[in-house]
Amino acid sequence: MTTLKTLLFSLALLAPGALAQELTLAASAQPDTLDPHATAATSSFQTLKSLYDTLLEVNEAGEIVPALAESWEVSDDGLTLRFTLREGVRFHDGSAFDSADVAATLARVQDEATASPKAAEFETIVTVETPDPRTAVLTLSRPSPALLASLASGWGAMLSAEALESGHDYANEPLGTGPFTLQEWVRDSHLRLERFEDYYAGAAPLAAVTIRFVQDSAVQLQGLLAGEFDVIDTVAAADYPTVQNDPALKLVQNPSGLVLVAALNTRRPYLDDPRVRQALNYAVDKDVVLEVAYGGGTPVGTFMEAASPWYPAGLEPYAYDPERARQLLAEAGVPEDWRLDIALPQPYESHIQAGQIVQDMLGEVGVASDIRVVEWGVWLGEIYGGERDFDLTVVGHTGKLDPTGRLGGYGDPEENYVGYDSARVREALAEAAATSDPEARQSLYAEVLQTMREDAPFLYFGTPYTTYAQRANVSGFWMTPLLDSFDYRSVTLE
Repeated sequence: MTTLKTLLFSLALLAPGALAQELTLAASAQPDTLDPHATAATSSFQTLKSLYDTLLEVNEAGEIVPALAESWEVSDDGLTLRFTLREGVRFHDGSAFDSADVAATLARVQDEATASPKAAEFETIVTVETPDPRTAVLTLSRPSPALLASLASGWGAMLSAEALESGHDYANEPLGTGPFTLQEWVRDSHLRLERFEDYYAGAAPLAAVTIRFVQDSAVQLQGLLAGEFDVIDTVAAADYPTVQNDPALKLVQNPSGLVLVAALNTRRPYLDDPRVRQALNYAVDKDVVLEVAYGGGTPVGTFMEAASPWYPAGLEPYAYDPERARQLLAEAGVPEDWRLDIALPQPYESHIQAGQIVQDMLGEVGVASDIRVVEWGVWLGEIYGGERDFDLTVVGHTGKLDPTGRLGGYGDPEENYVGYDSARVREALAEAAATSDPEARQSLYAEVLQTMREDAPFLYFGTPYTTYAQRANVSGFWMTPLLDSFDYRSVTLE
């Protein structure tokens, strides 16, 4: 009898529910850094979501809710934000999180030496007072209704004051309060996370998460079919039926916060003329681009996702009108030998395919171009930043919790990668950023978005679905609305 009990006990330990659960996800792009204040890349924030926490966060309904701050208050004049912090929160090194960490973190984001690409979102913070360990009081130079959204986004991640003082290497050795810790990062291969047992909201069901960097969607799909991957972040439109017809798999599609564009470098000859940029918009059939390259979506006519409450009512996408494109090109005096440099980001097959479609359609109206595919790190460093060496590039801009996050810097040629210069847009954005009245903000942002349609610093494609695939036994995996970051905190494998 004792032997039988021992055998039954051993079998119980081997049952799937009793085993330590680990999830493997295939991601098409990898982080450029693990420092949350030194990046603007969605591929980084998708991992950083698990390593760091923010004062506020976004729930599955897209609402801003408490996180490290259990509550907050905004003064009547909009110039003071008071946060009450949770008790018992610890960093991965065991040190306690308190208001001194909030003050040190925000000072770092604002510090020019940090060179944070998101620093402008925090520029209105004048002081951070810490009357006690659980209270942080922010005094602002002007009302900043978008600041709460920034504090709920990945670039508002809270760091340790002590670690910052010691010069900790956050780029390679993340130290946060998040639900997972970094166990290993092998660049161009994988990244492994392990459960943080002392997480303030309770330890995650998963013991570990491995993120494998796999650019090829076909390889991702084969790994999913074979059980090598539990979740894949890229599914080619042609492979949707394969996933949908397999009972062991599940295709997940949700409204996306992305706006897909072909960005135009308005600093370059001819592209500095709005007529030329409008012509290129008329030359490209956005429905074809969305359907063929992205598996469908909703066309847009400006720099905002289709379902956004900030998208101006009645604003129409550019029609597909090659003849109108030719007329505008002729009016602008574009020579027959004009040739565009199209730089496309390596990990993103859909963007590359979209760029090829654009190349063909521009050729039909007499605009020749050359495509070069660049590695993602090069794209971030030389196209989005650095020398901005491109004429046209294709990319998706992820959603932001407030339009200031999407539109900030546009209108000032030194502050946006397309070099877009518009005094009208600059003035309207500055006014909107300091306006608390919702109707007034709506009107101002509508003016900005209408102007950006007319000035056309982008070819506006549209908003795709957020599409990924998973094994049917995966429960609780979700992606943050608008921010498109991965949340593993409630994931279980049945």
